[in-house]
Amino acid sequence: MSVLASALSEGRTRLLEPEVLALLGSHAIDAPLHRFVPAGSALAAEQLAAFPGDRVVLKVVSPEVVHKTEAGGIRFVPRQGDAVARATDQLCALPGARGVLVVEELQPAGFGGELLVGIRQTREFGPVLAAGLGGTLTEFLADRLRPGMAVARALATGLDPADFLELFRRTAAWELLSGGARGRRRLVEDEELLRLFAAFVRLAEEPRLVELEVNPFVFRGGRALALDGRGRLGPAISARPPRPRPKVDRLLEPRTAAVIGVSGKGLNFGRIIVRNLLACGFEPRSLTVVKPGIDVIDGVRCVPAVADLGPTDLLVVAAGGSQLPSLLDELVASGRVGAAILVPGGVGEREGTEDLAEAVRSCVRRARGQADGGPVLVGPNSLGLVSRPGRVDTFFIPPHHLDRRWDRPARRVALVSQSGAFIASRMSNLPTLDPAFAVSIGNQLDVTVSDLVAAFGRRDDVDVVGVYAEGFDDLDGLELARVVRELVGRGIDVVVYKAGRSEPGRAAAAGHTAALAGDYDVFAAALEQAGALVADDFLAFSELLELCAGLHGRDARGGRIGLVTNAGYESVGVADALTGPLRLAELGPVAREALARVLTHHGLASLVNPRNPVDVTPMADEAAFEEVTGLLLAAPEVDAVIVSNVPLTARMLSDGEEIEQPGSMVRRLPPQFAATGKPLVAVIDSGPLFEPLVHGLREAGIPVFRSADRATRALSRWLARHRV
Repeated sequence: MSVLASALSEGRTRLLEPEVLALLGSHAIDAPLHRFVPAGSALAAEQLAAFPGDRVVLKVVSPEVVHKTEAGGIRFVPRQGDAVARATDQLCALPGARGVLVVEELQPAGFGGELLVGIRQTREFGPVLAAGLGGTLTEFLADRLRPGMAVARALATGLDPADFLELFRRTAAWELLSGGARGRRRLVEDEELLRLFAAFVRLAEEPRLVELEVNPFVFRGGRALALDGRGRLGPAISARPPRPRPKVDRLLEPRTAAVIGVSGKGLNFGRIIVRNLLACGFEPRSLTVVKPGIDVIDGVRCVPAVADLGPTDLLVVAAGGSQLPSLLDELVASGRVGAAILVPGGVGEREGTEDLAEAVRSCVRRARGQADGGPVLVGPNSLGLVSRPGRVDTFFIPPHHLDRRWDRPARRVALVSQSGAFIASRMSNLPTLDPAFAVSIGNQLDVTVSDLVAAFGRRDDVDVVGVYAEGFDDLDGLELARVVRELVGRGIDVVVYKAGRSEPGRAAAAGHTAALAGDYDVFAAALEQAGALVADDFLAFSELLELCAGLHGRDARGGRIGLVTNAGYESVGVADALTGPLRLAELGPVAREALARVLTHHGLASLVNPRNPVDVTPMADEAAFEEVTGLLLAAPEVDAVIVSNVPLTARMLSDGEEIEQPGSMVRRLPPQFAATGKPLVAVIDSGPLFEPLVHGLREAGIPVFRSADRATRALSRWLARHRV
């Protein structure tokens, strides 16, 4: 019987240390010399004699003693028969003791000489492999050092051990173990680390093994030895049956739609949705209202019940949450609906609504059992869907509160968010983003974040996907990482923000959408390794989204930045904010001579040195900005350009009427942006009076930042992600 089967047969979830060592040994992971001595027996003299040194270590083996040191379950005793026997008897008196483990004593390696390696099964992402500095300071260092420096983390499913070794080589642990720090000698070769990591990747394939940790590994003769280990078993985690892909795809561009929960008199959510659908151009003949006793509402035909609908791609349920069970039963039984958006909130989000949530889940299970997979459900607690290609708007927000700009063409951006307010706020704060799709996914009781991201990736009109997530269904984080890797490999940018990274944040997320938030470090590591841009805050999310939308397809082969500004502080601020692949470009003789001529032409030669960054001073007008920008874009020494304008000077045409003139920045910069293949961003670091200038530049597709340092940091991340 295997180690795991033996423990499970006893109903134990915790592995005993001899079992952990046996499990490791079955994967060629070594340990110091050790012997298990069952309670009531003794170690034979010849067995004791095989141990080196003057002392041995005795550890109690008990399923009831988890922390041996605190329980007095570890003894260091002379390597003598009577001393070992006495200590064995004492340890076997501890609760639940099955015996003792006798282990050879190894000298402490000291700080930086020990390694932690472990796997942990997570509900959202499956098994995660982690490695870092071992010993008693592991948690302290992981908390104090910046992410990725103390501990390397990666999803173990499908992980190439060589890729994990490359992650580990970025940590302080590798620097110390490999002798990279001053005064250190190399304790282990990378080949041994690779062998170790490969063994743990194999161990992670065992679905019942929810935790296995060795802390620490020590090294003798370059070989890793497991000094102390623990393991825990639990139920295997499985994903829900997949949603029918064609119905998720059709949800984004439905040919027919219906709304239930529409008031025949007042203006409730359902009535707003109907009017928004009509206003955005959805074909009235393809729209139906489910409303008994009324023939027509707002010119739209009504039917008494869901069963009376014709084939319907999308049904929006705007009725009260208490009506969901009966409505969903009718919906599934009818076989007439491909997808439904469930607007009602309060389903599983607060105490007393668990039965409603279970009713929705039960409906989903019945639907998946149908031959065609049944309808797919978005929500509950969904704000709805805006689809420019489908001329669909099911947001229950009045148009005068959020202008969807239906007169503008769609940009190649798609948004999916668990929070309806978050997605609406992004569209309000960035009105020129004009996303092709915006989907509020709500509680994910059926359709998940990864479903929608995958659906966006299957289209040919989406280049950028923005994701706001609070939590994931079982293994859907793993699926999202897989989907993101696939999309990024095909040139699609994915920007993500994960809420619930702190304990209070996780509690708030659970209270709002009933979605359990996972470990943020695991999320960030998984999505970054998949190629996503993980935003640290709401503003960074919007900035990265705008940047990816504006710069998609541009040349990102280098990080040499050209800057033109009329404020000296911005030159310093950009230099201070340079990170990753970015550095200020050094202009060659040809570019410097051309720049000198431009400065002379504009009367700036006595004020400005012909070098990068180019501070044209408050004396410059738009023409000077235009010529310097063109020169930097043409220079082979420059890979990307930041145009930063503090428009407060008298030389600039900046207010609402002036920017309409031919010489304004709104007229000069967009043609340069359109003509170049290089990344170009603008910065307008001034107040509300200059919103028309910002808006005008954004209308042309130019990413606009409100501070030069944030522009630099965002551009750095974009270039690091795209650099070839």
